Amino acid sequence: MSLSDTERQTNQSSMRLLQIMECLAKNRVPMKLQDIAKQVNMTQSTVLRYLYALEDSNYIYQDNDSARYALTWRVCRLSENLNSLLGLRNISNPFVNHLANSLSLGACVVIEKDKECLYVDCIDNPNSTTLQRIGKQSPMHTTGSGKIFLSQYSEEQLNDYIQTKGLVKYTDYTITDSESLRKELLKIREHGYGMDEQECEPGLRCISVPLRDYTRKVVAAMSVFGNVSDMKDQRIKEEIYPALKTAADTISTRLGYTAE
Repeated sequence: MSLSDTERQTNQSSMRLLQIMECLAKNRVPMKLQDIAKQVNMTQSTVLRYLYALEDSNYIYQDNDSARYALTWRVCRLSENLNSLLGLRNISNPFVNHLANSLSLGACVVIEKDKECLYVDCIDNPNSTTLQRIGKQSPMHTTGSGKIFLSQYSEEQLNDYIQTKGLVKYTDYTITDSESLRKELLKIREHGYGMDEQECEPGLRCISVPLRDYTRKVVAAMSVFGNVSDMKDQRIKEEIYPALKTAADTISTRLGYTAE
């Protein structure tokens, strides 16, 4: 069904309103009307009409002395409500469920806490003997998710992690030397995903991708995991990774991420 002219005009008005709010948010000081109009590429009269509406709703204010405009702190209230009602787990959970059910594998979302991986959402692989993971922590150098976080570290941060946490051996496949870890992190930066090749738990393989928010920083990682027999290279390439990447991209968009 095509949009009516009225609906299209309403959509355009909404987009213009958001453009103006984003423009004001990017500037650290109150702005002149003509500067706002120039940045959003609208006429001053059009911008002024939207500014009046925002001022009436107490989302902006006009400084009496300079006649410049700025956002009020009411916009922070939106953020607080969003954080409480639509946290990361609320956004990611339907995708975790879908991945686990459609692939018959485990799926999880992990954040970094105290230089370890903290599971905030997880559905275990029905064919695996692994225990419930939500609330549990695991070492970063042994997991695909952890390596995603480590790949974002500076050299100084990575050295500190190695010195503080050490590269403890958990299985025969665990990376235990710094040079091998650095090579692994370089591959992750190039390819955009991390792997756990039985490095944390024997017989378990995992692929992880980053979740980014409106700051464009990695705030979490999303993974699909399962027994080695269920996670063959060809299946990962043709089925698992595309499904995981699509889910992660959608979640990142809902977290406010936009590509450069």
